[in-house]
Amino acid sequence: METLFFYLLLLVAAAFLIFYFKDSLYSAKKVKIFKDIYEKYPYYFIPQKPVKWFDFTGLMNSFRMVSLSADILSIIDKREMQTALGKDTGKELIENNCDESEEEFWFDFIADTGDGFDATTSVFYHLTRDSYTYSFKNEFDRDVENEAEIKLKRGSVLVVGGDLVYPVGSEINYRDRFKGPLRLVAPDTRELGPILIATPGNHDWYDGLSAFFRLMCQRSKISDYRTVQNRSYFAYSLRKNVHLMGIDNQLLGDIDIPQMTFFTEYVEKISKGNDVNHVILLIAEPYWYNYDIKDRHKRRQRMDSLEYIIRTMKEAVRKLEASNIKSEIIFDVVLTGDIHHYSHYKLDENVKGYDKEIKHYITSGGGGAFGHITHFLKNEIKLPILQNTTTTELKYELDGKYPSKEKSGKKTFWNLIFFIINYEFTVLLFFLSSIVACIFCYSDSLMKWLVLLLIPIVFWFIITKVTSTECSDEEQWKSKMMRIALFLLSFGIQLWVFAVFPEYEILSLQDSHLSFVESLKNFFKVPAGNNYLIAQVIISALLQSILFGWYILLGYYLFKFYITEISSGKINTGNKNFLKFKITDKEIVIYVVAIRKTYQWMKLLKKKQAFFLQREMLTEDPKKFIKDNFKLDPDKNVKIIDKITIPL
Repeated sequence: METLFFYLLLLVAAAFLIFYFKDSLYSAKKVKIFKDIYEKYPYYFIPQKPVKWFDFTGLMNSFRMVSLSADILSIIDKREMQTALGKDTGKELIENNCDESEEEFWFDFIADTGDGFDATTSVFYHLTRDSYTYSFKNEFDRDVENEAEIKLKRGSVLVVGGDLVYPVGSEINYRDRFKGPLRLVAPDTRELGPILIATPGNHDWYDGLSAFFRLMCQRSKISDYRTVQNRSYFAYSLRKNVHLMGIDNQLLGDIDIPQMTFFTEYVEKISKGNDVNHVILLIAEPYWYNYDIKDRHKRRQRMDSLEYIIRTMKEAVRKLEASNIKSEIIFDVVLTGDIHHYSHYKLDENVKGYDKEIKHYITSGGGGAFGHITHFLKNEIKLPILQNTTTTELKYELDGKYPSKEKSGKKTFWNLIFFIINYEFTVLLFFLSSIVACIFCYSDSLMKWLVLLLIPIVFWFIITKVTSTECSDEEQWKSKMMRIALFLLSFGIQLWVFAVFPEYEILSLQDSHLSFVESLKNFFKVPAGNNYLIAQVIISALLQSILFGWYILLGYYLFKFYITEISSGKINTGNKNFLKFKITDKEIVIYVVAIRKTYQWMKLLKKKQAFFLQREMLTEDPKKFIKDNFKLDPDKNVKIIDKITIPL
């Protein structure tokens, strides 16, 4: 029985290594497409798989990016130098509106694109259709059972709310993860196409915005879309009295003085022309998720940044009264990405002063990156009135979310088999355990015991440096206790495996089961008595990987820590979403579109040439194209799941 168990252990280790090296040797083929519909300008890119956040490269990238954002990029702030760049007029969108109707203005919103090719391309495909008929059933209103059909057209503007690519902004990543997928599904028509604007996310910021500036701020054309912005932030009119503002308050959540001056000058300008101006405000992150109004003075909370931005603009408008200019600015919607799901917090219409307050906080980060769970969302949040310094609270109800709390809650339990799903992480621990085993068996000094701290220290490093977030004193205490527990448990495993385990005579997992191992031991002069070296390495790595996955799961369910980590432990490529806005003189209508399953574009490219697919997409009905190529029912797979109407 012991012999069988030994070989089973060896087989498990071999399986992990085979899968690891299979992925390491994988190399996607370069794809040839055409930039335009006349097939005169070829373009080459390499479709990419989703970023794996728990392999060695993913962990090191995360640490490097966090370090950069905390140190170098906080000192070298390129936002302050943007005053030397060109200045927008604020009318770029309405002056270049390719929408034939003068009665309405359409724009599309996505965020967190440029991860896996299949997911990103699936979202881009639906966004770039000239028109598409979606089935609509409001999943958040259980009293409504009727399902309708609504035809939505492509927006005159595509707004990207940050994190255009993962894991870091660079020329190659923008080519393979953003421009390539977009050009595949929407080649240049050589006509006046829609406009593309974007605010950077933290992943765009990690190269100091260099690649982002080259992509978005050179007034060029990407696919069928034109870029018009001059800076990483913008303010544009959509109608005479409706405006879109994109704030760049990434990384530390603050806003530089030149940028704040830009927005105050803009609101002063529009206030001189209108009695009332309505604003859709795009920011970096959903600060309201972790906000605690009772704890607001005990820790730095990034909601304070949003409060400062809104209050400063409101004050700039009020100061105009000294010049006999009476006007009002209303922030109806605060919009963001960053968290890769859809959620909508709505203010009760019966609240006093409802018309003057922020009515909707919307997160829509389903543009292609791994899916975040919605299980942690509170059914009610309390936020301050942001237009003045009062601490009076406003209550917002969770009015919509995608995916559902029930489905995403079940997905957290994939972390019970974290060590299998994230086999790259387990293989990394094989490597570290091998180092520990070699030093442990060769050394007779204090180093023999100190090396057992290697993996516990690595775990402490990962939790502290990669998953660290801003938190209150109480949360810091809880986090520290959990990290200490992880460290001690990890060290206990090492102590048991390397010091106690060999004493168990009932487990005859000796290396002598493999004859060639003894020859290798003799060649490397391994000291006598180390009869369990292979079993120790494998058992240590497996137990440590299991411990790490269970630790994340426990931290989430006890204290709601590690939301991103528990979401990225198993990459969810489905459940994507995007928004379509229709702006008229009387109302703002927001359609929330959900994509249940992403299309297998990479498999399709193995069967068909990419430029042939481009022709099909241009000539065939979108739903027929989906049915023929992906064998999915488009009406069941892609739906409008929510409709938000805001009277003006």
